[in-house]
Amino acid sequence: MSITWPHIIEDNFLDREHYKELFKYKDLKLKSDTDIAIIKNRIWIDGKTEGQLPADYLIEFDKYYSKKMHSYLEKLAPEKVPSIKWLELNLVFTGKNCKFPIHEDSPNKLLSVVVYLYPKVNTGTILYSDENGNDKTVVDWVPNRALIFSREAGVTWHSYEGDGVSTRYALVANLRSDVSE
Repeated sequence: MSITWPHIIEDNFLDREHYKELFKYKDLKLKSDTDIAIIKNRIWIDGKTEGQLPADYLIEFDKYYSKKMHSYLEKLAPEKVPSIKWLELNLVFTGKNCKFPIHEDSPNKLLSVVVYLYPKVNTGTILYSDENGNDKTVVDWVPNRALIFSREAGVTWHSYEGDGVSTRYALVANLRSDVSE
């Protein structure tokens, strides 16, 4: 059985130049091969930015992708659109032997977009029908492929992990309703 909870898979999510720009960060060294490191960034609805990526990149990302992300949220959970307050843009490095547990996203994540960046081969996001890991379905790792979904309590169970060979490097963009975690 494959997962039927609502999600979208889009290949070539990022424009070539935006994708290439993120390669500047791909060689971040983790403390161990079971660690996760995150470069966190925010773009507020009023255009203010904060984080470790250059402000001009964050502003350009917002300009090019927020409208697209809003349209996905409109399709997946239209009732959440009025709650958008900011865009979170994180670069996530997952050690080759790291396994992040099965979880749901926090309620203030209105839309989640995971874009696989580097390397060419790794483990994609793993979707489940419940918190016990039933009906495991893997969204295959393809560079510049995006998995897009809107959190639904008790439904959108997922996890991710390294492939035992190399660090997994992904962009995670979230439309958020507020700053609480």
